[in-house]
Amino acid sequence: MRHRDSLLALFTAFSATATLACAVPGDLRPYSHRLAEAPLAFVGTVAAVTGLRVTFNVHHAIHGSPGSSATIDALPPSTCSISIAVGQRWLYAGPATSQPSVLLQADARSARSSDFGRFQRVDDARARFPSDWQSCTQNSQCEPVPIGCQQTAANSANAAAARSHAIRVVGDHRAMECATGPAEIQHIGQQCVAGRCGHWVLDFRLRP
Repeated sequence: MRHRDSLLALFTAFSATATLACAVPGDLRPYSHRLAEAPLAFVGTVAAVTGLRVTFNVHHAIHGSPGSSATIDALPPSTCSISIAVGQRWLYAGPATSQPSVLLQADARSARSSDFGRFQRVDDARARFPSDWQSCTQNSQCEPVPIGCQQTAANSANAAAARSHAIRVVGDHRAMECATGPAEIQHIGQQCVAGRCGHWVLDFRLRP
């Protein structure tokens, strides 16, 4: 009887541990598609963690209206939940590992609010656009513009002029042999950040 009770206790303990393992299948769609479905997404630094309540200082809103500060409910610790700590900078898009949240910087307490770490803006200086061609107040005003083998974005009023200008200055992207980018680069698409349209990527080659 004692042996059976010991086995039952061991099985019960194993079962309790096994419930913490994540059985949610991975989402194989491009990152940009997964991010587009997140109702709330932003770049922010963790200011406080109280139990499962996490408060972020928000630096850039991607979806939803988080304001300058956002408090979210984390999930209980498991292999299905992301692990959040004070000082981390995240592209936050949900508390589960199956959602497209990404750790951008492990310790951003001394970093500028404009330093997004792994979240990088494509350098479009070589396209030499007038500044007003990329002025914006929200993402919906930005349209993609190819610049050689990369992309940037311009505001809708000047997108056509920007495409023609980029072809004259950088070259015609339609006639270029463009190599496939590394898998560690995940495209996010056009964003209005700090009043300027541009193209953003997640570069997983950078250390968080």
